Amino acid sequence: MADRGMRRRCEAILADLDLPDVHDVRELCDVIAARQGRPIHLVGESLPADSPCGIAVRTERFDAIFYEADTSRLHQEHIIRHELGHLICGHLTAPVLDAEASRLLLPNLDPSLVRAVLGRSDYSEIEEKEAEMIASLLLRRSVMSRSRDAPRDDPAASPVLGRLHHTLVDP
Repeated sequence: MADRGMRRRCEAILADLDLPDVHDVRELCDVIAARQGRPIHLVGESLPADSPCGIAVRTERFDAIFYEADTSRLHQEHIIRHELGHLICGHLTAPVLDAEASRLLLPNLDPSLVRAVLGRSDYSEIEEKEAEMIASLLLRRSVMSRSRDAPRDDPAASPVLGRLHHTLVDP
């Protein structure tokens, strides 16, 4: 029951953003950045094995999403959507880096990323579930939009879209 309530809350959050149908996750980041009035920088990096696959960092001037570069494109897009979930839900409310540290952060991950990760508060289990729900809902919107835009006479697309629709929309 609690999951349904969380889903409704996350759907309401996304409805308030009034997002257009976008297929590309980078375009989605641009739209969300515009809605929130803060640039979002996407940074693909080879992250250490014992670190998360993605990290959202708030600076004084912008938000940055670091994601694992050494994984599939689909996984990267999921990581980015998950981290967007943290931003959309307001899990990052205060900058964790000052302006000078943020300049150090983008060229590489060295000590600045470690400081950022250690400087933020740990996400609660609920915040992680919210971010994951947002990621799933964003993916669902993308798939549904693609299925509406797909040519109906393409026999190869039809079974694939049917399976995706069944899996994501009517489980």
